Amino acid sequence: IVRWSAAKGIGRIANRLPKDMIADIIDCILGLFTRTEGDGAWHGGCLALAELAWRGLLLPQQLPEVIPKVVEALRYDVKRGAHSVGSHVRDAGCYVFW
Repeated sequence: IVRWSAAKGIGRIANRLPKDMIADIIDCILGLFTRTEGDGAWHGGCLALAELAWRGLLLPQQLPEVIPKVVEALRYDVKRGAHSVGSHVRDAGCYVFW
């Protein structure tokens, strides 16, 4: 619920900003999609991108950067002990594309 609420808050704030500042927000969100970040960052990043997309704030010129990151999220799977983690990240990736 916290990541979802934070993503909605980012969307509301971004909705009031000029386009160039929205581009900075998207760049910061894309910075979360690294292998050194945990599944929480990937999940939150996808939720934030989905919220921006829902509000029509993803800029067309940034789609070539955004789409590969979301495709990575669709494949996210990290082994932890005898099981793997990542279904929530994959679900959030689907939500971005939806």
